[in-house]
Amino acid sequence: MINIVSSKDPEYWTLLNKINIGPEWRSSIYSKCKLAYYQQRPFDDGKKLNNMSFILQWEKNPVLAFFGATVESDKGVDLLFYEAPCVVVENKLQLTVNTVKVFLREFDKIQNLITGDIWYRDYLVGGNVSFLATHLLKKGAISTLGFSRVIDLQLDKALLWRKIRKSYSSLINNGLKDLDPCIVTKKNVTWEYLLQFRKLHAHVSGYETRSLESWHRQFESVQNDEAFIIFGELDGEIITAGYFSYSNANCIYGSSASRRDLFHKPLFHAIMWTAILHAKKNGCLWFEVGEQYFQNHPIDKPPTKKEIGISDFKAGFGGDTKIYLDVTLNCDDSGCAIGNKENIVDKEQM
Repeated sequence: MINIVSSKDPEYWTLLNKINIGPEWRSSIYSKCKLAYYQQRPFDDGKKLNNMSFILQWEKNPVLAFFGATVESDKGVDLLFYEAPCVVVENKLQLTVNTVKVFLREFDKIQNLITGDIWYRDYLVGGNVSFLATHLLKKGAISTLGFSRVIDLQLDKALLWRKIRKSYSSLINNGLKDLDPCIVTKKNVTWEYLLQFRKLHAHVSGYETRSLESWHRQFESVQNDEAFIIFGELDGEIITAGYFSYSNANCIYGSSASRRDLFHKPLFHAIMWTAILHAKKNGCLWFEVGEQYFQNHPIDKPPTKKEIGISDFKAGFGGDTKIYLDVTLNCDDSGCAIGNKENIVDKEQM
C-alpha cells in the first residue's frame, strides 16, 4: 500500500532520516533546522510561504521524498525550496513504475497551484537524469548545467593535503599558527558566538545584510548538530569566521566573513582546511566547497570577475567539479510554458 506523508505529519522527519542517508553527494541544506533558516529571508520580505514537501511511503518504507514550498509574492506563486531549488531523494532499491506514477500525480496537484516558476535541481545520481526532471522537460521546461566543487572525504588526510593547491600549504600553516581556529559545535555553542559572527559580518559588509532571526535559525542548526562554526582570532579579536552545515554524508560551506583590512594575512585558508578535517572526523563523505563559475557560463548571466575569483579560491582546496542540472518550468494562468528563472539566491550571501 502506498501512502503520502506530508511535512505536517509528526512522522515526517523520522521517515526522512531513513531515506536521506545514501552515500551519494547532494547538498546538506535539506534538513529541519536549515529549512527554518531558508524560510526566514522570504518571510522577512513579506512573502507567503507554504511547505509542500512530502514523502511517498510503500508498506511503511519511505521510497521518495520531495522538498519544495510555494513562495507567493506580487509576481505570482513559485515552487522552490524557499530560496533553494526543489529536490527529490530516492530509495532506488524500492522505486517502481507504480510509485513514480503516484509521486507524479501528487506533484502535479502542487503544480496546479503555481502561476510563476518551478525550480528543480537534479543531482544526476549515477549519471542519470531523474524521473522528475524528465517529467518537467516533457512539459517544456528549460535546463541549465551547473557546477560545484566537491571534496571526497573518504581519502586519507595525507592525500587530501597533497590535493590542495601548492601555494595554499604555507597559507594554511601560517593561519593555523596565527589564528588558532576555534570549532564551535552543539557541545560548546552559545548565542554569544552567533552575535560575534553577526558583528563581524556587519563590519565586513558595512551594514546588516539580514535579520536577527536568521542568525537565530543558524544558532538552532548548530544546537541541533546540523552545523558548526569556526572562528579565527588575532590578538584576542575574532577576525574571520565560517559557517558550515552538514547532514549524514554531506557537508557544505555556507557563509563566511573576514576582516578586509587584514587580507594581507592568510585568513580563511586555515578556517576552510580546519572545516574539511572536522567534517571528515564527523563521518561526512563529501565536502562541498561551493559553486564553480566559468567564463561565459551560464551564458544568459555570465559571472562577474569577483565570482570567478571566489570560484578559483574554492577550487584550490582540491576535490572535483561535480555537475548538476537545474530545470525550470514557467507556469502561467493558461498552463505551462518555457520561461527563464532569475537567480533567486546567491549562496555567498547566505
